[in-house]
Amino acid sequence: MSSSQQDHAVCMHTLTLIGVQNHDERSHYNISVELDDVEILRTTQILGVGKIVFSTKCDATGKDTSIVRFKLYKVIDDEVDTTSLEGEVQCSLAELKSAHGIEQDDGFSIVLPPSSVSLSVRLMPSQNEERSDAGAGCLTPSADNNSGTGVQNMDWGSLSDRANSLMSSCDKTHRGEDIEESIRILSAWYSGLPSGSENRAACANSIGLAFYMRLQHSNSIDDLEQAVHYWSIALESWTPGSPYYVPLVVNLGGMLRRKFEWQGKFEDVEQAIMLYSAATSSCPPDSPYRHNLLNNYALAVLSRFEQTGDPQDLDLSIQTHQECLLLRPPGHSSRFSTLSNLADAIRVRYRHRGNVDDLTSAMTYYHGALEFCSAENPSYPMILMNVGLTLRYSFEHNGNLQSLNTAIKYYSDALTTCPDNHPTRSSLLANYAGDLYVRFTQSGDIKDLEYSMELYTNSLANQSPTHVHRFSSLHGLAIALISRFKVYGVPEDLDLAITHITSSMVLCGPSHPEHISVIMVWTNCLIMRYETRGDITDLDAAVEHSEAAIHFCPSKSPDYIPLLTHVNNVLSTRFSRRQDVRDLERIIEYCDSALRDVPHHHISNRVFAMDRADALLQRHFQEGDMNALEHIISFYREIMQDLSRGHQAFSRVLIQLASALQARFEQNGTADDLNCAVNHYRTACETCPPGHDDHSAAFSGLGNALLLRYQIFGPLGDLDECLVHLAHVVEARALTTHPDYPKNLANFAYAIFVRFQNQHDITDLDIAVNYLQAARDHPNQSEGRHILIYLAIALSARFNEHEDIDDLQECIKLFETALPMFAPDNPQALHLRRNLAHSLQKMYAKRQTIEDLNAAIAHFEAYMMISPEDHPDLPLTLIYLASCRHMRAKACKNDDDFGSALSLLATASEKLPEASPFFFPVYHLYTTIFGDYYRLTEDDLYLKKAFQYHQLASNAPGIHTWNHLTAALRWRTDANVFHHTSALEAYKTSIKLLDRHVMATPTVSGRYKALLGGILRDTPSLAADATACAISGGDLELAVELSEQGRGLLWSQMSRFRATINDLQAVDDEGRRLADEFEFLSAELWRRQSDSSSDITTVTETLRRTQHEEEAHQYRQVSSKWDAVVSKIRQKQGFAYFLTPMPYKELRAAAIAGPVVIINASIKRCDAIIITKIGPPRLVPLLDASLMGIATLSDDFRNKMREKQLIPVFRRLWDAVLAPVVEVLLTIVPKGSRVWWCPTSKLTSLPIHAAGPYRKGASNMPNVYVSSYTPTLSALIRSRRQTSSKVAPNIPSLVAIGQSKPNSRSGERELEAVGAELELVKSLVPPSMPCSDVSGDEGTVSGAIQALKINSWVHLACHGKQDLAQPFDSSFALRDKPLRLSDIIQAEPENPEFAFLSACHTAVGDKNAPDEVIHLAAGMQFSGFRGVIGTMWAVDDTTAHLMVKEFYSAMFSGKIDCTNAARALNKASKAVDKDKVPMDQRVVFIHIGA
Repeated sequence: MSSSQQDHAVCMHTLTLIGVQNHDERSHYNISVELDDVEILRTTQILGVGKIVFSTKCDATGKDTSIVRFKLYKVIDDEVDTTSLEGEVQCSLAELKSAHGIEQDDGFSIVLPPSSVSLSVRLMPSQNEERSDAGAGCLTPSADNNSGTGVQNMDWGSLSDRANSLMSSCDKTHRGEDIEESIRILSAWYSGLPSGSENRAACANSIGLAFYMRLQHSNSIDDLEQAVHYWSIALESWTPGSPYYVPLVVNLGGMLRRKFEWQGKFEDVEQAIMLYSAATSSCPPDSPYRHNLLNNYALAVLSRFEQTGDPQDLDLSIQTHQECLLLRPPGHSSRFSTLSNLADAIRVRYRHRGNVDDLTSAMTYYHGALEFCSAENPSYPMILMNVGLTLRYSFEHNGNLQSLNTAIKYYSDALTTCPDNHPTRSSLLANYAGDLYVRFTQSGDIKDLEYSMELYTNSLANQSPTHVHRFSSLHGLAIALISRFKVYGVPEDLDLAITHITSSMVLCGPSHPEHISVIMVWTNCLIMRYETRGDITDLDAAVEHSEAAIHFCPSKSPDYIPLLTHVNNVLSTRFSRRQDVRDLERIIEYCDSALRDVPHHHISNRVFAMDRADALLQRHFQEGDMNALEHIISFYREIMQDLSRGHQAFSRVLIQLASALQARFEQNGTADDLNCAVNHYRTACETCPPGHDDHSAAFSGLGNALLLRYQIFGPLGDLDECLVHLAHVVEARALTTHPDYPKNLANFAYAIFVRFQNQHDITDLDIAVNYLQAARDHPNQSEGRHILIYLAIALSARFNEHEDIDDLQECIKLFETALPMFAPDNPQALHLRRNLAHSLQKMYAKRQTIEDLNAAIAHFEAYMMISPEDHPDLPLTLIYLASCRHMRAKACKNDDDFGSALSLLATASEKLPEASPFFFPVYHLYTTIFGDYYRLTEDDLYLKKAFQYHQLASNAPGIHTWNHLTAALRWRTDANVFHHTSALEAYKTSIKLLDRHVMATPTVSGRYKALLGGILRDTPSLAADATACAISGGDLELAVELSEQGRGLLWSQMSRFRATINDLQAVDDEGRRLADEFEFLSAELWRRQSDSSSDITTVTETLRRTQHEEEAHQYRQVSSKWDAVVSKIRQKQGFAYFLTPMPYKELRAAAIAGPVVIINASIKRCDAIIITKIGPPRLVPLLDASLMGIATLSDDFRNKMREKQLIPVFRRLWDAVLAPVVEVLLTIVPKGSRVWWCPTSKLTSLPIHAAGPYRKGASNMPNVYVSSYTPTLSALIRSRRQTSSKVAPNIPSLVAIGQSKPNSRSGERELEAVGAELELVKSLVPPSMPCSDVSGDEGTVSGAIQALKINSWVHLACHGKQDLAQPFDSSFALRDKPLRLSDIIQAEPENPEFAFLSACHTAVGDKNAPDEVIHLAAGMQFSGFRGVIGTMWAVDDTTAHLMVKEFYSAMFSGKIDCTNAARALNKASKAVDKDKVPMDQRVVFIHIGA
């Protein structure tokens, strides 16, 4: 040993710290003691006490030279501990000894700036047997007289020091091994102490401390209970007089309150309050622990208030916090935390009593807390975060989004001041993310949702895998992912949400206070997965786990109420799938139980009442309890008075109220109920953006309510809007397996079916049946009975169209299957029974089996026995029953049934309100009954009554054009059968209604289908028959007018949107305004009528449905405005007949350049009417012609044309039709004159211009007259007008458009002669006429349309195709794609004059609708070309150039004039070499127009 070492003595000392602990549960102090820069002691987190034995070296004089440094660390407990150095002081050990002495039992104080915290320090010489310190964290026991081996015989001082050191180490390093070893040592120590040992309390306190430290990391209820257990033992020994009593009560009370928060045992918080109350009474006012005690006392009382709702507890909590605040004056280190705690309590009072002043006060205290924290203080971000949370509560109260926005701004500021390594950063990120998510739920801004998820993800990155609050961030991120899944439907989002919420469940097991909330999100995920993938086991699992959770959750637990609400939601979801009323009964049972236990003023009381009302409403839909429905409506209305528009329950309650009102309307028929329901649904839609939980329910409800209102009251706008909303819902769910998708699809399908009933577009019926069958067969369908009913109704309608008895049999089977699924008095059961009876009535009409009719009558009579007297549908049932009775009267010759039928109709009429749409079936049935009775009695009175009701039915109020039209056609049929004088009026009415019905369809192709599928299918010769009827009546001018009005309907309707009213502009200011408005709306309708959507017939195409229905809705809205403007224009002087059908005196203007001959072929008679520019029309009866004969001739012509044997057909056509006409014409105009032919029916497909006797010495038509054709008189009149708004150039320009190599997809062969034909045309054009060509790669649709627009003359050489299925898709084959007829119609050329269509089939009409004359040449004429040459069949491109050469040679032989085209064509057909150009190719070309 060196001499220097011998010069120094070693002194042994024991240093004991009895530190000051701050117990406000937000922060506390740790004290570190360093000896010569080496830490020898750090206090633990509870009592802040500790003891250490250490040695120091003395100099030669015996003086201690060691330096002791005391450091004060402040620990902030806010989700993650934050530790900061508050202050420190250092001094030599010798100075301590000289200043304070040693062996002072009471110790001495050391003040640590800047917090002015006093440390109680005891410094003593070390002895072999140490004194016990009851208040120490790890106290060394006195030597008890214990015998034994092992730990009991070890050095107790060493064990104590070891345990203390291990706890200090764990506090710094968080090493689990250290605390485990400490617990082992202390437990061994405790077990070795006799029950009466004076050290037992100190040891129990130390073990409690160790378990508390482990609790901070384990979050285990077992550790919490152990801490409570051992501190309770310590408390038994430390009486109120002990210096350690108050700190121990503070600690034990805090643990009891935490235990309550975890387990929900109310007795724990009661015990804590009892301890605090007793300690408060014994704690001196100047005690350094009193402010901590008051703080915890106030927090515990607040917890009790949140359970019991006792206002005295809330007041006591606030009062105690205020007393605590007095003990923490400005400058006190814990004042900011007291201000914050007080703000919390006042905020609670605000939430329960609604005093806005409290909310203001809370914010004031929070801002006061901010004043005591600088931006550099580690607590500063936490306080900013708390202010943000308070602002969120403010938002929840007033719905003011600005409050939430400000809260988010506070989070943003807090994040700016919070360093990356700040322990509370993860909490801040999570709370910031939570409020962004709340804002997303309000605004629907997806950016908020995305940023929220980013913040949650960053929060997780800042947390260790075992972080105490990691479960919360996982929980929040899972919820955000679920919301994004709802918006975009990406399955990966749902899968990731389930992964995160499962991880969250692992971190917070059944004993964790947040376990229930995580369980609820997890079961929500199961429901979501069920809704996405349709697996019912997910739904059953959600119910099972939710109900299991509610059974082990105490009713007084704070989680009980939200869990019960969740259970109700899960049961409600399963009910919507299984339709099991037992699920509703369980909801009602749960709610009844909760409403008995929950105080009336508690906020959850309303939630359970709403759940109960929702279940009762659903049960009403199942069982039809009217009394319950009245209660439900009253309840929802009362609730709505207290809900602001921004309240989270606003849309849900509004939707349910609307649903209940709609149900009551269906029960009693009060129109106000249905109108209110529509308005409520509409408001709900406004508050539910995409992604909102109630979005689909709101739009689906609105669509269904509008559909019902349309069906009852008939506003067509309701049907259009309904289809838009229902299509939107179906489209939103078409790509998912959402369980409501089948129901949504069925509702949409039924709406389409209802439109079919209005417009009678057979495509709608087919779509409806397809969709309903898909909904019925869908694996997720749960609304089985309603889908069955809708499908049965649609099949019944399809039977009406096709009379397929299989449809009717399936319909009846479906009705009979669905009927037992409803309670007898359920409104749906009434509708079902009536529809079943009506289907049986149809079955009788089909099979004539009296059992079917009797069964129908039985069902109708059962309906009447159940139905209320004032039910709005009762009159319709009476009408149906009357029809059945009439049928039975005819079958059984039963006068009683006949009288009963009339009596039932009279009763139905009395019950109907004025202008009810149900008058239509009443009138309809009267015509049948009186007509049948006339046949039996031949009493003219009955016939007179029958035709009176025919006329009434054709003008019945409240119904749609289709029904009016069918009534008029039935009138026409009966008038023909009975040879009634009203036949002509019936025809006039039918043609007028036909125009109106077709015009209601938005698109051109849709109008064609409406015309073909609805009317022409049954009455293909309506116009010809009407014309024949007028002829038979001797009114030739009317005959011409009816022929004009009933043919070329589609062209006529389109022309209305291109009408010009320049004369109206000059009348006055109103005239100018009306003219401008008319032109604007006409242009809009013209644009909208183009076919933007092809047929949508399958379920997989429903994604295009929303746009399709929206376009139709907008078209009808614009059309309604257009009708209104036209009506106003007709009120102007001189415009009374604006856009009304032309009278004869105007129509004869078509004959200004030569006679026009209408050849009318009707089943009644065949005639020609010759129209000249002056004088009355002339009738030429075609006595040798018949409709059947002309049809046969048309068929023969097609066959002979293929065989090139045309002469016999031309002769037959001449002899039967044209010879009598030419004979009369020769008395009017000489040979060589121009004549325009206007054929009807099958005559449109015959070459009138080529007919003749073809006998030696006889003249054929080409040698008698120069023939032209016109679809209608008005079309020819339009051709004579200059339609361009620009001044036509003196010299027109010609463009030659050709395409020899069309697009490969067209399937057409290459036309080798096209190039030569284009060159030929250009070579024949005179130099004075500008000429260009578009061909080859430039011969595209866009190139052709541009050429059509800017050139007056067009020669087009390419393949032509007549589309037999959709004639408006007839086309020219160009390089890129077909140039369709519909494209040509929309082209709007600038100065069109003449077009030569050198292509096949360009003037071939539609054989299904010949009077509509829909072909490419007619389209060119409609587009403005005054004259068009087209082809009636295929053109041979090897000989076509010969006709083209002769035509243009004749055309340009004199003045360039497009009106010379007919003569030039006539000359060409005669001039060509007949050996090179066969007959069929000489007459294939025809001229149309002026």
